[in-house]
Amino acid sequence: MELTLTGRRALVPLLATVLVALLAGTWLMSGALVAAAGPLTVATGRTAVCCVVLTAFAAARSSGRVQMRRVLQRPWLVCLLALLGFAGYAAGTLLAIPRVGTSLTNLVVALMPCAGVAIGALWFGERASRHSVVGAVLATAAAGAYAALGGQGTLDAPGLLLALAGMLGFAVYGFLYRRTLAGLSPLAVLPVLLAAATVMLLPLTLPGLLAHPPSPAQWAGIALLGGAVYAPAYLVQHRLILLKGPVFTAAVQLAVPFTVRIGDWVLGTASAPGVTEAALLAAACAGIALVTLERRRPGSGVSAPGPSVTPDSAGSADSCGAALPPTPPGCSSSTGSRTRARARR
Repeated sequence: MELTLTGRRALVPLLATVLVALLAGTWLMSGALVAAAGPLTVATGRTAVCCVVLTAFAAARSSGRVQMRRVLQRPWLVCLLALLGFAGYAAGTLLAIPRVGTSLTNLVVALMPCAGVAIGALWFGERASRHSVVGAVLATAAAGAYAALGGQGTLDAPGLLLALAGMLGFAVYGFLYRRTLAGLSPLAVLPVLLAAATVMLLPLTLPGLLAHPPSPAQWAGIALLGGAVYAPAYLVQHRLILLKGPVFTAAVQLAVPFTVRIGDWVLGTASAPGVTEAALLAAACAGIALVTLERRRPGSGVSAPGPSVTPDSAGSADSCGAALPPTPPGCSSSTGSRTRARARR
């Protein structure tokens, strides 16, 4: 057991680092594609390609096919999660950008950790510690201020509501996904959700797609983005949601814009970060650390779980990223049985 816990502690920071690196890559690849082919075309194309790639991997194993059929048996849940986590989020944020600008849209999206703390406490019975609330507020404020450095954009009410709806939808999605599908591998769940999201996005995309179809090179870029970047990014993201919760995952993702900025500097495509940017980076890192780092119980040497961990509802994660259900009522675990047997002797 100790090895398992130690391995899990080492796995979480590794997954967080990989997620930030993959999402930073999406920024670098998406910029040129969105400018050339249109945001909705890119969003729908990458979602469809990601769905095909993950379906191929899931269907290659009998266990994956069985779990995919179990997900398909809950069509209303599939539609709700696909709307909140993929179609609604993509449409809301991408349609907001022309109205309010990229900076304000990113600022609204940066509110997700704070929204997650509030939603988890109000609707899902999550326990939010003081240090996690402070960390979420600090990281959100730093990321929002960083987004504001790029320009204020236009204060358009419909645009802001679109961005806010997309952000809140994904925040709710993280909790619903963890509560309802935690017993299934993300590799089996994601293809079904992405297929439903693709169907939802197509009506919004078809007019622009027919009027300005992408070139073969742009289609190749969209395929590479969806298959080589978003497919592993979604898997890592959902594994983190199962292991540590949506607030943790959202806080980790706040490091992405700063990573892209540093990457531009290292590659020589931008100047070195200024004093203000460095200060905001430090503040964001401090806030993320408050949310993500495990606390130690005084005098016990045992790490206390983060604010998003809900073992009563999600179970414990197994080695494949799925969560094992808790022991059903009335059924004793093998450990408990051995303890009672020793006590009787």
